[in-house]
Amino acid sequence: MATAAQIANDMAAHAAYWAKRDLNIERACRDAARVIRAFLAGDRVDGRTYWGVDLRLSNLADRKPDWGVQGYPDFDRARICMQRLKAEAGH
Repeated sequence: MATAAQIANDMAAHAAYWAKRDLNIERACRDAARVIRAFLAGDRVDGRTYWGVDLRLSNLADRKPDWGVQGYPDFDRARICMQRLKAEAGH
């Protein structure tokens, strides 16, 4: 099982990959990595930021193409990681 830091790094790598391909995916990956890293650093993440990223990740996970896009990010894994870190932080 991947650590939260590994998931943040994975999302950052996906953001770089998707930067010229799909800006919505790139932004969601970049923001997920930023929120995960903020929780790991012990920073407070405001509710609007957290829930906005959570909603975008959920929507993109639901939109996953059936035909199997190579390199499509695992948005559910990032969202579950964010939820776990939020619970651990007591927010």
